[in-house]
Amino acid sequence: MRFRYRWIVGGIGECLMLAGLVGILSGAEQPPGSAAGEIVTTRSTTNLAVRQVGPGVFEIGEIRFNKKEKLVKFPAVVNFREGPIEYLVVTSGGKIHESVFRTHVEPRQIHVAMLLLGAKGAGTNALPEDPAQSLPGDRISVTVSWQADGKKHFRAGEEFVRDRKRDAAPKKGDWVYNGSRVREDGFAAQQDGSIISLITDPDALVNNPRPGREDDDSWLANPKALPPLETPVEVTLQLKP
Repeated sequence: MRFRYRWIVGGIGECLMLAGLVGILSGAEQPPGSAAGEIVTTRSTTNLAVRQVGPGVFEIGEIRFNKKEKLVKFPAVVNFREGPIEYLVVTSGGKIHESVFRTHVEPRQIHVAMLLLGAKGAGTNALPEDPAQSLPGDRISVTVSWQADGKKHFRAGEEFVRDRKRDAAPKKGDWVYNGSRVREDGFAAQQDGSIISLITDPDALVNNPRPGREDDDSWLANPKALPPLETPVEVTLQLKP
């Protein structure tokens, strides 16, 4: 089964495309006169193909998502092993000078997959910077895996980071899927390349809810947990019940 869509670059059109895609894969009828899932626009577009590869399992480019297990997987590589960081994952065109991992997958593809799994996002264009206030959005786990020494290794996303001020690993637990926001120049995560942020960033898809997120100087990469630079890894985002 294969669906093809046109991405609408910018503003409300992009939101309409996302809503249409969710409707199609859930069995909703298409508007009269439209092709299967295609929204035509006079603005710049690029194709997006969603295909089913198994019962409840779909792919968008190199992203695979499982509706039953509520998880999204995508490839990345080790980008940064030592020094101050602000992000756990960004795109190759994002802030790679301050991110542990980088990926060439598109944030909007990840967002579509998360929406199809039932994520709601923050529902707001602003996030509270006060760490005493909880972040709005969906609770998720972040896991990174890779092959080495003939076996597969798994670590929680927070294990690749150290709290500089406490000189300790951050508290284990959930992350928050806020889903970025739509700005005048389009879907913010797509424009900036920000996928998983350690500091409060409403333009990233995922935010860190832990104390210290309000401080740009709080976080360091943890080389003890990381494989060598450029090691291919797989990032998994899983929605919590």
